[in-house]
Amino acid sequence: MHSEIVDTLRCLGTHEDSWLVAAADVTEDRHIMRGQLGCPVCHARYPIERGIADFAAGALRPVALEGDGPGFEDDDAVKLAAMLDLTDAGGYVLLLGRWARLAAPLRALVPVMVLVANAPPDVLMGGGVSGLAIDGRVPVAAGSARAVALDDASTPLAASAIAAVRTGGREVGDASLALPADVALLARDDRHWVGTRESGAPLLQLVRSPG
Repeated sequence: MHSEIVDTLRCLGTHEDSWLVAAADVTEDRHIMRGQLGCPVCHARYPIERGIADFAAGALRPVALEGDGPGFEDDDAVKLAAMLDLTDAGGYVLLLGRWARLAAPLRALVPVMVLVANAPPDVLMGGGVSGLAIDGRVPVAAGSARAVALDDASTPLAASAIAAVRTGGREVGDASLALPADVALLARDDRHWVGTRESGAPLLQLVRSPG
């Protein structure tokens, strides 16, 4: 979990929006590989292991494995960068499920941070790639991501994933995944659709706990 990504993460508790505080046990080049995230409001704790922050209480959602769903070709990272409109550096993108397999090559093409959620187990963290294990919603600040890619197993997470994207940001989904609300379709083929976020989420006031 890269230190810059920590600032975008949010507690799953039902209280006012707040930053999480990171405590690192093992770090590698600004990535927390083992440690813990803590909420200063409700004191919830989210462990980090192998660079992946666990927001699923140890119950990882099933993810696409090798051979499940459409595979990737050698130039798919280039195509994904184009679909996500990554023409410049800065910010972060969110890749769900099997899309995480393109995290490292995407990062090599465009110097943006990559946050992957429920990645296949062969996807390694580090080098600008950070991981989440989630079950319910994506625990990031609304409107904080540049873009998101959803796989066909992402239906339960689609609404919160789209809410994470800033207004005008790009969304890419497998063709089998229904187009989410608040997404205007730009293009579609037999493999994927591409859309853009139509409206942003209302601004939330962040608070720090007293002390």
